Amino acid sequence: MFFRHILTITCISYFISSSEASTSQSPAEVSWNLGTLSDSVKEVKNTVENQDEMYTVSSSLIGVPTVAMNQLNVQCVARHHSLKEELAIDHKMVVHYSPQLVYITPLLSGDGFQCEADANPKAMLFRWKRMNQTIHNNAIKTEGNRLYFLKPTSDLNGLYICEASNEYGIGTGSLYWQKGGFHSEL
Repeated sequence: MFFRHILTITCISYFISSSEASTSQSPAEVSWNLGTLSDSVKEVKNTVENQDEMYTVSSSLIGVPTVAMNQLNVQCVARHHSLKEELAIDHKMVVHYSPQLVYITPLLSGDGFQCEADANPKAMLFRWKRMNQTIHNNAIKTEGNRLYFLKPTSDLNGLYICEASNEYGIGTGSLYWQKGGFHSEL
C-alpha cells in the first residue's frame, strides 16, 4: 500500500504571562500521549516568544499514514505554571485511503451478491464486469454494489469482478459463479 501524503497533527498552546510573573515567564510544555503510535510518528516542537509577552508553543506529529492509524486517538497535553492542572486535548486521526479489501458476499435473499470494500471515505461507485464476456442484461442485473442472477443458467458460469472506488482509487474483488455454487476471493 502506498500513501502519497504525510500525516501531520499540530497542537498549539498560547499562554499570556501576567505582569506579576514577568520575572518567571516561561512557555508551556506540550507533549503527546501516543499509545500504540509512539514508534510510528515523530514529534516536532517549536516555541516562539511574541512581542506581547505571549509564547506560542506548537508540537506536531509527523509520519506516514497507514490504514491502521485511521480512527486512532492521540492526546495533546499542555502544562504551564498558570494552570491548576494539565490541559489534555483529544485528537481522532482520520486517514483517507482507497478501497483495500473488496469482498463479495451472498445476499440473504439468495438471488444475488453484494460487493463491499474497506475504504475511507466509503466506496460509493461500484462496477461489475464479467471476465472475457459481456454481462447479459436479460439474465443478470446490476444495481450499485449488487449483482443479481435473474435466470441462473450454466451459460452464466464464470468469473465476475467488482470494482469499488472512491476519490482515492479503485480496489477489486472477484466471484467465480457456477450454477449451483460460487467462490469469492478478496
